Amino acid sequence: MRLHHLLALVASLGLASADDVDALDKRAAKCAIKGNRILPAYFGTEQASFTVPDQCGALCKSQLLCQSYAVEDGHCRLYLLPVNTLLAKVLPGNNTFYDKACSTSTDICQVNGFKSLFNLAFTSSAKLTDNNFKGCSALCKATSGCSSFSIELATGGKCRLYKNALVKDFTPDPNNLNIYWDVNCPRAVAADSEATLGTFTATTSVPSLTTEVAMEFTPYTEPAAMLTTNSPPYVPTGPQVTPDDDDEFISTYTYEEFALPTVIASGSAPITTGILQPTAIPTAPCMVQPGADAPFSVLNENFIPMVSRTSNSIGPMLQPTAEPAADDPILNPETLTLPPFYLSQPAGVTDAYDLVYSGSSTPQYVAMTSTGAIVLVSASTGKTFRNNRVTTIFNVDCFGVLSVSQGGNKYTWSTDGASSRLTRAASPALNMKALPVSIPEVESARKHRRRNKELAERLLARRSYSDGPAPKCPASPPSLVARTKQGYQLGQGNFCESLSEYWSISPFDFDGSCAVQSLCYDQCADFGWQSCNGIFGTMMILSCLDAFDSWWEVIPAIACAAQASYFTGVAATSKGRELFYKAQGSMCRCFCSSPPDTCVYSSGAFYCADTHGGDDANCGNCGRQCGPNSKCRSGECGCPRDQCGTTCLDFRNNPNNCGSCGNVCNPSYCLDGRCYAPQPGDCVPEQSVYNNDFTSYYPSFTNWTMAAYPGCALGSNIEFSATNYLANGNRDPAVLVEMTSLPGDGCSAAMVQKQVKMCPGVGYELTFAMGYVNKVGDSAVVSNADCTVRWLTGTPASWNGDDGYQSSDSYHIGISNANYKTFGPWSLHVSEGELGVTKVKKSLYVNLTAVIHCGNANGGAGRFVIRDIQMNPVGSLKARAPVMISDGLFLQQRDDNSTANNVTEELAPYYPDQANGAVLLTSFMTDAAKREIW
Repeated sequence: MRLHHLLALVASLGLASADDVDALDKRAAKCAIKGNRILPAYFGTEQASFTVPDQCGALCKSQLLCQSYAVEDGHCRLYLLPVNTLLAKVLPGNNTFYDKACSTSTDICQVNGFKSLFNLAFTSSAKLTDNNFKGCSALCKATSGCSSFSIELATGGKCRLYKNALVKDFTPDPNNLNIYWDVNCPRAVAADSEATLGTFTATTSVPSLTTEVAMEFTPYTEPAAMLTTNSPPYVPTGPQVTPDDDDEFISTYTYEEFALPTVIASGSAPITTGILQPTAIPTAPCMVQPGADAPFSVLNENFIPMVSRTSNSIGPMLQPTAEPAADDPILNPETLTLPPFYLSQPAGVTDAYDLVYSGSSTPQYVAMTSTGAIVLVSASTGKTFRNNRVTTIFNVDCFGVLSVSQGGNKYTWSTDGASSRLTRAASPALNMKALPVSIPEVESARKHRRRNKELAERLLARRSYSDGPAPKCPASPPSLVARTKQGYQLGQGNFCESLSEYWSISPFDFDGSCAVQSLCYDQCADFGWQSCNGIFGTMMILSCLDAFDSWWEVIPAIACAAQASYFTGVAATSKGRELFYKAQGSMCRCFCSSPPDTCVYSSGAFYCADTHGGDDANCGNCGRQCGPNSKCRSGECGCPRDQCGTTCLDFRNNPNNCGSCGNVCNPSYCLDGRCYAPQPGDCVPEQSVYNNDFTSYYPSFTNWTMAAYPGCALGSNIEFSATNYLANGNRDPAVLVEMTSLPGDGCSAAMVQKQVKMCPGVGYELTFAMGYVNKVGDSAVVSNADCTVRWLTGTPASWNGDDGYQSSDSYHIGISNANYKTFGPWSLHVSEGELGVTKVKKSLYVNLTAVIHCGNANGGAGRFVIRDIQMNPVGSLKARAPVMISDGLFLQQRDDNSTANNVTEELAPYYPDQANGAVLLTSFMTDAAKREIW
């Protein structure tokens, strides 16, 4: 009724209509209406979470009197009137108003305040890992009947659980040190408006890791007693180089062949079980060393760093109760510099240390009073009480765990809220840990955490086999690599499971990080001990950064990062290395890589060999030795060079197997894998012009090359053809020379037989036959030119020169000298060193050249035959079978469209335009018309 009276009063002032009053319970909700109010709010709050409209609406729903709400100027305000009554019709405004029914959520999230005495928490947890959003939210969801929860902004604070949702009973109060959430709330609803932790966030998950396939070996096969396979044929690398002196070659010619020797030692098969991890390894370092140059932080049972108090005592770092400045170092737990301590040993004391706090301008000593209180004093007292204080009571193990004893008594050092104290105990809890200021693995994890996270997720990049003080394989033999063994066992190096005496004190859950660490320790081919520890530290630090986000979680975040660093440090000590080798022993063995086979001497020492290669001392088996003068080939004992069956030889010089098995030479000489017929004795004088009747003409004139001098061309003005010449009742083979369409200067050509043999000191006479031609077959042909033939010991560059070669007279053939006859002799002899003369062994060779010219018949033609070319030594002849000169001795023919200035550039085998056996029939008719004179 009071609300209706109030509305009636507003209507009487003209600010609301009577209809508004009557329709109070019938109106539709007004949502997100811009305007300005005419009455003040009955409640307002500046808490950031309530500036979200849904949060402000949920707060309105929790208030019985609230009829509408507004988010205005960073405030959430609640009103007693609905929107259509509250807003002035004539007053503009930019605030946003909502009726109570507009709110779609009843969840109140991340707000400071308190519950009434009628709705106190039904349970609570004092664990550090629960006094943050993630831990307390998880606890509420896991606890039956929990509808809301709160955390306490205090070191040693509690997580409290409530049966009722906040909408039923909650009073906002920004000064209250408890933050509340309903059970379904996200971590933060207004995170952008408050300080957050760290500068790097990432969602961490356990990577999908794989285990390498176990080593497999090809089933063992006993090697054959000896190799019996024929060697492949020998392939020469160039032309056969013949001896300069065949007499000396014959007198010194030898070859060797022998039976393949038998194996000396049979040896044993390579081992396939691998080699165990090394035992002679460097000493792993301890986490903490005494001395001022080895500072560390002290962590309590919850891994919260211990700091000094104004009361000259030390206690755990306290949770801020107000939001720190954005640049406050405390908001970066990973890199926060913690107060340092160090251990100092007084003179004469060997079994205890002073714990010195060096975080102040003057070092102070941590002391125990007779009542167990912890205080700071200015000097060491030694091991006994002075002025009710004693300092030399501390010890530390290799893994950073601090212990306290005095006068034969042991003490538990524990913390309670902001203070700490020592309590005598028969089996004291080892609560306090020393965390070195610098741990290499932690520094590496911080520096390379992005990379390490990627490595942890993929485990693909190669890492060192011999990683620091924990090599995977022995140093000897060299080239050992770790590989997964048959029958491996995963997970034997899991840090969380294996170091329970250390891990049980962990307030944080790093199981995901331990899964990565365990699988990393299980890797054989990749990732060493130190690199795995760096990845382990990275994963733990990243999980801390993921778990805590807001400033009101800074102490759990600092403790989490400290614990990550501490356990990374423990992993780097002998404890971690023992786990690493335990994992490696369960997963891996070391095997040879290059060479690939693992062998063992009779002494028990290992060595590496390639039993399937060419190792004569390990041929097919470890220690299997081939016989003397034999060679290991692909794991089988064979001949040192070539082999036919079980006979050893050399294809390059064996006359019975020359170049390949079974190739027998006759005569029995093998030179560079090819049969060779030596010519012993002195040079034998003989007629050495071959194919001198031109009977071998297809496809080219064997042993002859032809060229045209400039002015005419082969195949056009000049042609050479195989023919049978009719003269004196005979039918003699010859070469037909035809020069047609003669220019005024005539045509010239050269016909050359290369490498004609001549003996030193022997004279020779050259003769040849020529006959003029004016009839080919049954047809008369024009033949009216005068022609000449001149012989030389080399090919001149011009037809009428000699270029220093020996030259005969010019022999004429034509109409006036047409009859077939023998010309010559041309007498000559040659000497070594003469132009155009080459020496091979004991013989001399020249390029015998016939220079041919036809002219004095402009437009006419000259046709004649040449045959029976003889160059005989003066005296008796010694006939022998003709030897055809290799095509390789001929000069290469020039391109068809090239023009030669020097006839020697065009010399090439001549291919007459004749089928094999198609020989022209030529003759000279005595009644032929006389040539015309031009």
